[in-house]
Amino acid sequence: MSVRYLNSQQLKELSDELASLAKQQSDARQLEIFVRMNPHEIEAFDLRTQRISKIHIMLSEHDAKRQTYMNSQQH
Repeated sequence: MSVRYLNSQQLKELSDELASLAKQQSDARQLEIFVRMNPHEIEAFDLRTQRISKIHIMLSEHDAKRQTYMNSQQH
């Protein structure tokens, strides 16, 4: 059985994107302490939140596939 999962370049790109999105979210939260977000900023914040969730799902699926493959090789 051939297991297809993310290659190292895809993992790096997703990790870099996740770090960038997390930084943007943190910056937005810190700014909101002093200035309320306008509707455009709220929409951008929500879109980043959705993308972060999607990346987490992709990485979790990758880890699960890899773990399943590794377990199958031990038997």
